[in-house]
Amino acid sequence: MAENERAVAAMRQFLEALGLDLEKLGMEKTPHRVAQAFGEFFSGLWENPDDEWQSPIATQTDGLVVVRNIRFHSMCEHHLLPFFGSVHLAYYPKNGTIAGFGHFVRAVDILARRPQLQERMTEELCQSICRGLDPKGVLIVVKATHLCLTMRDRMAIDSNIVTTATAGCLKEGTEAYHQAWKMLMEEEENG
Repeated sequence: MAENERAVAAMRQFLEALGLDLEKLGMEKTPHRVAQAFGEFFSGLWENPDDEWQSPIATQTDGLVVVRNIRFHSMCEHHLLPFFGSVHLAYYPKNGTIAGFGHFVRAVDILARRPQLQERMTEELCQSICRGLDPKGVLIVVKATHLCLTMRDRMAIDSNIVTTATAGCLKEGTEAYHQAWKMLMEEEENG
């Protein structure tokens, strides 16, 4: 992505407004680096996770499909500080329609490479899978550590946030939900 000179100038002005003497501190190139990095961090704004479901796979399967530990990192839109963790998902295919596992990883990556809220990212992933695969049900669980919390509050150093989104037959409270939840969290319970 081409360097955005307006972003470079704004970052220089921001750092100087905080009282940093960029030349004295040897940080003359920092505004350029930050502008380039944030261009990469937010590149998911120009991609659509729904594109990952364009070539579904037809199978005979109707059993629960579980994908655990999709690692991600994102930027909290409130403080522009990182949050990172893992996505676990389960879905029941409808009429045997599934997607390759890499498509789930890429959909998570697209959503994570935006200024983001964990709650919104969780729901957006659920809705994208619903639109693309039309499954019988979906359960998404996202567990993340937020530096906007842990860096600012020493008492929260070991804190993490867990969010969920559900659809269809995997709505919270159903027997299918409890089965999927157990499969998604099995590793954490045994770990």
